[in-house]
Amino acid sequence: MRFLALLAAFLVAPLFGEGNFVVNTDIDALAAKGIVSVAVVCDDPALGGLVQFALSAHGAIQVSPNSSVKLRIGRTANTAVVACDSAAYAFSTNVEANDEDQLALKVADAAVVGLGRRWQLKPLFADTKVAFVSRFTGHAEIYVTNLARSKTLRLTNYRNTSYGPRWSADGSRVFFISSFRSNFPEIFSTNGVGEAAKVITNVRGALGAASSGPDGRIAFASSNKETMDIFVAGPQGQSPTRVIKAPNKQWVNTDPAWSPDGARFALTGGPTGRPGIYVANSTGGSLQPVATGFSYSTEPRWNPVVPNQLVFTYQSAGLHLGVIDLAAGSVRSIETASPASLAHASWCADGRHLVAAQGDWLAVVDSVTGKVTRLTPVSLGRCSEPDCWTRRAR
Repeated sequence: MRFLALLAAFLVAPLFGEGNFVVNTDIDALAAKGIVSVAVVCDDPALGGLVQFALSAHGAIQVSPNSSVKLRIGRTANTAVVACDSAAYAFSTNVEANDEDQLALKVADAAVVGLGRRWQLKPLFADTKVAFVSRFTGHAEIYVTNLARSKTLRLTNYRNTSYGPRWSADGSRVFFISSFRSNFPEIFSTNGVGEAAKVITNVRGALGAASSGPDGRIAFASSNKETMDIFVAGPQGQSPTRVIKAPNKQWVNTDPAWSPDGARFALTGGPTGRPGIYVANSTGGSLQPVATGFSYSTEPRWNPVVPNQLVFTYQSAGLHLGVIDLAAGSVRSIETASPASLAHASWCADGRHLVAAQGDWLAVVDSVTGKVTRLTPVSLGRCSEPDCWTRRAR
């Protein structure tokens, strides 16, 4: 099977009709809140549109056509000069890329770093890739995209239910679960070219998504031994070994996430209907509960940049996102103005932004300001289960 690219124009066309641009020329007032208002001026309309969309998702940037702060982009082939001549935000950077998609992402990163020097903003776009599930075809299939959504590719086409996408450690493949081969859930991996590789097959019972650690090993949940346990195997599924056993059949361990150094798992565990967050050594041993203040907490993910920080989903009159600081023993909610539930979040490369599921689409969420920006367009249909690969995290 080959990569199936959705037309870029089809995806980019709605950008200017989704409410991403707010006119606000009170530059100083916004700066006091850690936000820069900027107008994007580009000699290439296609590149300018992609960069505007990417920047509009950043919590520290407000794209405002009437702003006196002008971000100027001059393109020559796959290079660009990115500059701002406003005294408070002056900078100039040369950017080189392999193609237009990468150029848009690297220009957006140059803008974030240049405009955000006083806040030490980190690159976000070029080193973040997003895998997710879409029902665009009428079946749940695995797709990948970027934060400018300049290129969206379908990786599977099994006309079956494929779910649980997780990136490999090096970002070259995506693990996923499907029953297309045997009518039982099995784990495969694919790069979108040729047949998917078998990873964990010929098992019976429930099977959870495969999380790839920094050394390439995978961790996954399985009820193959009658209880829902955590297993570790090689990158191709070699020698699966149970490392964390559930105490009884009513207890469920699932969704393990490796710490950036590979020493620990964060996972969802607990009696059915009352899940909580736990941490354990990746070699096995007892589960250490993490207090969240909520009776229903799931889907922990380690921050690739900030040590000992986790994002998780909690239930309280809907689904919301929270951040755990294991070192400080603190928990905070990510307060957003959006009324729709947020869940299944995964960190982006800057350790500040997340991609999460919101309703039937994916959204970029700023964990600092709570800004929420829709990522996937209506044309992609129902989207869910985002997983981000970040270069820093590996």
